[in-house]
Amino acid sequence: MLTVMVVLVLCVLAVAANTRSGLLHEMLVGHQSDQLRAQAAAEALVRDAEIDILGVLPDGSPCQPLAPGAIGCRMRGGEALPGAPYFPSSIDEFEEARALVQVGAAIPCRDGICFPASLQALEHIEDALDTMQAVGAHYGQFTRSGLAASAVTGNPLLAPTPARAWYWIEAFLYDIGPDSLKARGHLQPDPVRPFVYRITAVALGLKPGTRAVVKSVFVPYPSEQMQ
Repeated sequence: MLTVMVVLVLCVLAVAANTRSGLLHEMLVGHQSDQLRAQAAAEALVRDAEIDILGVLPDGSPCQPLAPGAIGCRMRGGEALPGAPYFPSSIDEFEEARALVQVGAAIPCRDGICFPASLQALEHIEDALDTMQAVGAHYGQFTRSGLAASAVTGNPLLAPTPARAWYWIEAFLYDIGPDSLKARGHLQPDPVRPFVYRITAVALGLKPGTRAVVKSVFVPYPSEQMQ
């Protein structure tokens, strides 16, 4: 009888151990899947930010080819949208867009466009996400405004509500000095449009504590294209 009881106890312990092991494995797989989902969302945000800068739709066609006051995917700041920033195509426009964002702003960002005073000013601002949520842009906000929500994304983290993913783009005039911002492949921008953009994308997972951050440097008009 004692032997039978010992065997039963051992069986119960083995089942409990297997159950606990299975639960731990399921939790680990769940967290890994959530992290991969957040990483994919952040990478998609970077691509969305790049076409926002270029002023095109995902298929490469112009965002708003006939809209009065439109510059790319944005509306130029004016009476209707007095502080609306946009991506410049000349140095004069750069100064105008920077003035629209920086006037009276504690954080020099609006609608996902930032004009920081230096490379270091917003370098690690993703750690203050509560601050950046209010001034960031979400996936498709400017590049897919005509699409229904179901057509925008297959990743739930990219849906505009509840908000879990944002990007912001820092705009800089290119400086050939040693501390200048370097793009992928060390591309230099066109001297007529000497703009370099640093993109930061942040996506929060469905589980608490999951976060993915992707940074990228983008030169929309490299000098090689002008040769």
